[in-house]
Amino acid sequence: MQNYYELNVALNGRHLFATAARSCGCIQEAKRVWDCLKVKFPEAEGYAITITKWEATGTEMKWE
Repeated sequence: MQNYYELNVALNGRHLFATAARSCGCIQEAKRVWDCLKVKFPEAEGYAITITKWEATGTEMKWE
């Protein structure tokens, strides 16, 4: 599992679609997609776009 950004688009408060984990692996990619979505899905027409940063953590195990 890797860290990624997920962008969700809703219309009039109902989920429409979300990006896949492979779509935005870094903040720069997420910002580029965000900018595009804000143009294509304007708030004035009832769209809302949210972004979630998902992080995976790990713990090193010491076996003896």
